[in-house]
Amino acid sequence: MELSEYDALERVEREHWFYKGKRQLVQHWIDRAVEFAPGDRITDCGAGTGELVRELKGIFEYRGIGVVGIEFSEEARRLARERKGTELIAGSILNLPINDGSTAVTIALDVLEHVEDDRLAFSEMLRVTRSGGLVIINVPAFMSLWSEWDVSLGHYRRYTKALLADVLAPYRHEFDLLHFDYANAFAFVPILTLRTVQKVLRLKSRFEDRIPGPRVNKLLLDLFVGPSRAEWFHPPFGSSLFCVLKKR
Repeated sequence: MELSEYDALERVEREHWFYKGKRQLVQHWIDRAVEFAPGDRITDCGAGTGELVRELKGIFEYRGIGVVGIEFSEEARRLARERKGTELIAGSILNLPINDGSTAVTIALDVLEHVEDDRLAFSEMLRVTRSGGLVIINVPAFMSLWSEWDVSLGHYRRYTKALLADVLAPYRHEFDLLHFDYANAFAFVPILTLRTVQKVLRLKSRFEDRIPGPRVNKLLLDLFVGPSRAEWFHPPFGSSLFCVLKKR
């Protein structure tokens, strides 16, 4: 991932509908499916510039629940420390510096696509999660949405359900699947159209780096989060794929 991308991310992630929406979905599933015990821990793997860690600390630390973030990039850790006052642990999702079964919630938001061996990354997440704990994963969906943004972020792939299911398959006996659906379905066609136009016209501008006006930002946030919380909504496509599992 290019170093400039961390600065661009840090400047918009707190309020941008897409990044804020992912954090709200994480909170929804934690509230819904986790029974914490004193001393439990939440771990964000590939924490980027630490916005999710900062947010979760504010919600859970006063309850005696620890929150840690693990991040490979020194630049991302620096931005988290200097701009958010959030310390992140140096480490890779391919070799998490955490003991077996030591975390109640293990999270990776848009991380698996950054590593060549995504099965190893998932096995590490499962290893560090305690029995009854959650593993929460978000990945970008559909290679048809591939763009220069994916290249600059250092992505190896975008996923379909079948592709992510193949990653999970060797460990299927170790967890129960709570949620496995495409997310951000209402934005799929507009994003596909925009990226097609960008490719044809060779445009370099990126909507990911800009926060829309307040009304549009809220509308896009609601269209992202609301359907993803609905148990009856199982769209055949979306710009992301959101997965929640409980370790046995």
